[in-house]
Amino acid sequence: MFYKSWSNYLLITLSFALSSCQLPAKSMVYDNVKDLSVFAEQIKLDKPGKENTLIIFDIDDTLLEAVNFVGSGKWYNWQRGRVVHDPMGKLVSINKKQQFHCMFRTLGTLFEVGSTKLTQNNTVEIFDQLKNFDLMILTARTAKYRVATERELVKNAISLASEQLSSVKNGLDFQFNDGKRTARVTYDKGIVMSSGLNKGLVLKTVLEQANKSYQHIYFIDDSAKNIKQMKEEWQDKESIMKIFHYTKVDKTVSEKEIRESDEAKQHYHQFIKTAYPDQYEAFSKGDCN
Repeated sequence: MFYKSWSNYLLITLSFALSSCQLPAKSMVYDNVKDLSVFAEQIKLDKPGKENTLIIFDIDDTLLEAVNFVGSGKWYNWQRGRVVHDPMGKLVSINKKQQFHCMFRTLGTLFEVGSTKLTQNNTVEIFDQLKNFDLMILTARTAKYRVATERELVKNAISLASEQLSSVKNGLDFQFNDGKRTARVTYDKGIVMSSGLNKGLVLKTVLEQANKSYQHIYFIDDSAKNIKQMKEEWQDKESIMKIFHYTKVDKTVSEKEIRESDEAKQHYHQFIKTAYPDQYEAFSKGDCN
């Protein structure tokens, strides 16, 4: 009798363990993805339903990358004093003389006059292949940069105007606090401008306001921070979230690029000083409003 009971216990325990192993993880990360095709191929392999699947792309260093160093993602990280390395793996620092005044005001100008290119020759092809699903772009850029952002996307033949979620045809515009700070979030023409807030929380809030839910969500981004936050925020959600860390775009900063930035800063600040002396004085004192 004892043997039979113990056998049944083992059988039930083993069956439960096997069934648990077969359950998909709610949130999983694919690291070091060098080609957007890997992202598309995984979606094709999974064969998710078109009606309950959302595909999300980041912009900077994922769909598009800056043509020039000044104004690029790695330039921004260097200017903010974040951890960046040179091509040999040595840590690259920055001093105050190399930093542009009023970064976010400057960044808006650089977005307006700067240009971008596709990260891959087949980026548009891959992007368009996924338009059978609900598609979204989720960028850390602020709403102030929307016009320049949309211009560069259209110039590079990436358009989401027809992909707007039907439940929010007029878009969304709201203030949001992610637990660290409050900033403006907008959603329009298929693009979420998240203002550098936690992308995992922003996505959750946008979908709640749009009254949308998905069984499958696929997200690709170049930022390790965004990957981590997305995984953490969606780990226990009902949706199956597959997250891809795109690492094709070079993040290293060379001495040549630093010299280019130093020269650009000199010319840029001289232009502001000459054309707008009052603004230059304010910027120099840290008054960036």
